[in-house]
Amino acid sequence: MKFIWIVLLALVVLPQTVLADSRHFGYSYEADGVLEKGKWEFEQWLTFRGHRAGGNFYAFDLREEIETGLTDRLTTAVYLNFRETRNAGAQSFKFRGLSSEWKYMVSSPNLHPIGLLLYGELGYQGEEFEAEEKIILQHNFGDKWILALNLIAEHEWEFETSGTITELALEQTLGLAYKLSPNWSVGIEGRVHSEFVEYEDYEHSVLFIGPNLHYEKGKGWGTLTVLPQIVDIKNGGRNLVEHEAIEVRLLAGVYF
Repeated sequence: MKFIWIVLLALVVLPQTVLADSRHFGYSYEADGVLEKGKWEFEQWLTFRGHRAGGNFYAFDLREEIETGLTDRLTTAVYLNFRETRNAGAQSFKFRGLSSEWKYMVSSPNLHPIGLLLYGELGYQGEEFEAEEKIILQHNFGDKWILALNLIAEHEWEFETSGTITELALEQTLGLAYKLSPNWSVGIEGRVHSEFVEYEDYEHSVLFIGPNLHYEKGKGWGTLTVLPQIVDIKNGGRNLVEHEAIEVRLLAGVYF
């Protein structure tokens, strides 16, 4: 909580300017989310995941990102990933490897009825290799409303002594934000996460829905999203074995 308040306070005291590439959603990317050629941005992610069945569980996922614009349409970034976990009194902090991100804007939502961004990410942490692809669509309703849809496929290979385990996750996110002013916006975001083992065994589809709040000022911005778990669409009820009851994500970025 101290970290969250420090980040929000830092954003408030930054000089007044509005950024065009800041993120209005915690989980949904936007189709105009690329940097200009030669520009740089630092992003800090903090995701809290709390409460599972069978014990006192919480986790913090941290990601530090450096992003740069290669062209006005193509952006790349590198992430450092960390995780702190507490489960039934046992606590651990681990380095979760490196990730490489690439984003290409096919069409801008500010110039076309539908904005389109293509996204690819590779991640490696020794015992796991991940590949993620996203199709990101956005439509702006005038100057006030933003609608963003993400279609996501995540492939994961776990290398164990008994062999390689392959998992596939399909995810859809939908976010709707309303700009209260040039600096503030509020919105709602939904996320459906489905998992398959060996591409065949369909395990679950979990739905999360919750509000978000976005603020930008000077060369900084911050977004807070709260996503409680609503239901496991496939199995009914809430899935507290493989997912948490709630996720809270804070994003903060500084543009330079």
